[in-house]
Amino acid sequence: MIRVVRWLLGLALAAVLVASGWWAGRAALESPEDPLDVAAPVTYQVVAGEVGRWLTFAAVAEWSLESIGVGSAQGVVTSVAVDQGTEVAAGEVLLTVDLRPVIAAQGTVPSFRDLASKSEGPDVVQLQEMLTELGHYSGEIDGIFGSGVRAAVRAWQKSLGVKDDGVVRAGDIVFVPSLPVRIVLDSQVTVGARLAGGEDLVWLVPDTPEFWIPLSVEQRNLVPLSAEVAVTYADGVWPARIVMAQEGEFDQLNLILEAPDGGAVCGDGCVEWVALANRTDFRAEIVVEPKVSGPVVPSAGLGTDAGGQPFVTLADGTEVPVTIVGASDGLAVVDGVSVGDELLLPFERPPEE
Repeated sequence: MIRVVRWLLGLALAAVLVASGWWAGRAALESPEDPLDVAAPVTYQVVAGEVGRWLTFAAVAEWSLESIGVGSAQGVVTSVAVDQGTEVAAGEVLLTVDLRPVIAAQGTVPSFRDLASKSEGPDVVQLQEMLTELGHYSGEIDGIFGSGVRAAVRAWQKSLGVKDDGVVRAGDIVFVPSLPVRIVLDSQVTVGARLAGGEDLVWLVPDTPEFWIPLSVEQRNLVPLSAEVAVTYADGVWPARIVMAQEGEFDQLNLILEAPDGGAVCGDGCVEWVALANRTDFRAEIVVEPKVSGPVVPSAGLGTDAGGQPFVTLADGTEVPVTIVGASDGLAVVDGVSVGDELLLPFERPPEE
């Protein structure tokens, strides 16, 4: 029995010696730790930039045209005599139908009949007023088509190059409520088009077009109504502001725009940039957080001392107090550092494997 115990003790001692030798050999074969393989500090060089938050939409511009003149001429349009958006005055030729001029004159009663000797009525008054303004008539404005009016009509017809028979045909004049005004002719008034009479021929162009930004249901809560707006056109940017929100079609919300001073968004260049016949789209940026520029630093690089003063840490460890001018999307514009300064950020770059 004693012999068996001695044998077992010897076997255990041998196992311990073998294990110790294996551990020592493994430790000897492992590479020592590289003293350079450690986490490195992260630095950032201050750059010049801009921060802010803005949303981009499409702004729509459109002239709210108003029909102000119904034509009575029948036949084929043989020429168009005025450009779209032109200011016209009494006696000006608008177009020709079957080579006969169609004239603009002031009046609220539309041309509905031929006017000749012995005609009476408010339409004759309007004719007399036009002939007086053109210098062809100097008689009484009494609404009676007498010999003096007939002579004036013949003189006017000669000036137009048409037969001077003293009869004003219903289609010769388009009466509009006020002159001079800026107008466009109806889209159907093109050379070669056939008119049947009774068409809305003349449309009033208002002083300014309307500008608005249509928002979908999902976009309604994204835009503060007090936000500034910048509308971009080919030659620059028009500043604008939101004056009201109106419900539109299909649950759309329309943000109505005007210039900061209350005028037209497009200033004096509206006719040049906004199409008279159709809507015109422009790119618009709504400023949710005002844009500011200056030295830009990562927001993560800002600290706050015990007194609540923001600071940054230079690469040499110096803490420099700063003033935050503006911040958005993880960046901040600050006063207190200069472009090119090297900052120490409060985290480390992991060691390379």
